[in-house]
Amino acid sequence: MHRRALRHAVSAPVPAAISYAIASVLASLAFCTHLQASEIQKGEYLTRAADCIGCHTSNPSRPFAGGYRVPTPFGDVFSTNITPDLDTGIGRYSADEFIRAVQQGVRRDGADLYPAMPYDSFAAMNREDVLAIRSYLLAQPPISQPRPANILPFPFNQRWTLALWKLANLHSGGFMPDRSRTAAWNRGAYLVEVLGHCGACHTPRNTTFGMDDNRKLAGGSAGIWQAFNITSDKIAGVGGWSDEELFRFLKTGAVPGKAYASGPMAETVMNSLQHLSDDDIRAMVAYLRDVPAQPGDERQPRFSWGNVPTIADNAGSKAQGSGTSAGGDLYRSLCSGCHGANGGGSADGSAPSLIHNTSPGAAVPDNVVMTILEGVKAGDVAERKSMAAFAGWLDDAQVAILANYVTAQFGNPEARVTAADVRQMRAGTSTAQTVLVLAGQALAVGGAGLLLGLLFLLAKRLRPALPSARLMFVHKDRR
Repeated sequence: MHRRALRHAVSAPVPAAISYAIASVLASLAFCTHLQASEIQKGEYLTRAADCIGCHTSNPSRPFAGGYRVPTPFGDVFSTNITPDLDTGIGRYSADEFIRAVQQGVRRDGADLYPAMPYDSFAAMNREDVLAIRSYLLAQPPISQPRPANILPFPFNQRWTLALWKLANLHSGGFMPDRSRTAAWNRGAYLVEVLGHCGACHTPRNTTFGMDDNRKLAGGSAGIWQAFNITSDKIAGVGGWSDEELFRFLKTGAVPGKAYASGPMAETVMNSLQHLSDDDIRAMVAYLRDVPAQPGDERQPRFSWGNVPTIADNAGSKAQGSGTSAGGDLYRSLCSGCHGANGGGSADGSAPSLIHNTSPGAAVPDNVVMTILEGVKAGDVAERKSMAAFAGWLDDAQVAILANYVTAQFGNPEARVTAADVRQMRAGTSTAQTVLVLAGQALAVGGAGLLLGLLFLLAKRLRPALPSARLMFVHKDRR
């Protein structure tokens, strides 16, 4: 009896202890789940800031599955699958392997990634930010989609050459805040230089095709599209813009009287910048304001071209059989319905004005040509409508005629393009890029020939010594 009572007394508190233990475990799980959800949410924001979806999505119904064609001066590189798929994505990447891919451009199998992936900018990304991005990507649905083969001519298809590129252009080390600057300025520097990798397009390249740090943000290219100077220079850059105009452009891609984003920049606004907080956009403006001015070839700001009364007179005049007449006919039939007979844009602002617009006002007409060929994906940001592509409607001569009409009537009349130029742009290249590829191939062939010649001379020089050495060896054996 006594033993039974004692046993009951000892066992009575056990259910309470178990309940407490279960409650503790559930609380810990809830806390961990909250932390994981917070990490994923942070990763989503950072993934947008880095515009990962822009380059890693070829089909909008298959986000992050890769296959997006990235044109480079050396050929086409196709982006990788970064969904959690185990075979074609990043599902098997450990945390350290993912960090190495993002910051150093090294795949899980040890192969170097082409710098179409801007790991030269991401090298300074905080480890915590990289891991947050990984958490978000691993929370996405896995999609099986192998990456298409890159289209690169010799010698640019040799991955071993990337080690030389990295040696010259990849600088390791995290982002170091400038303690003499404000927190907003440092945040803007991190967003512009690292996460947003603006320099990948807006900074010209040096002789090794790395970003030229001496001309930071002075203007570069994104494939055929021109990425304009965004330094504080008042003529070539954005020094003539107000802070509010810069903020509005980054947030919406549309600033009447200044610029309308097109091409890759319009997609960056659609996929990335419009989703950033106002504080982050203002931080980017604060940093851009402080970037040293870099002059360009422009005689006046790109947005300053255009005069409505003159345009009205010119647009209405037709010299039979002239290029202006043919361009006017094309403009009236294809463009005036949205952009207006005088190029002033639509009344509701959904179609931009071509007057006081940086694209028609640029020194080269590349962006005008590419806009005609590829259209504009605006994504209804700030109620701005997308523009249809005319590549399948117009031949090269017609595109050249229309582009020259637009620049002459509404922008910089000195910017001219030929049908041959359009043909190359349509193919995804330019004369300069073609010369570059041929020069690279000639250099590779010349280098290989020189190496073979040196090996031949070395072998020829060593050949007489070999028989003598053999005879001496035989003579010693006989002794």
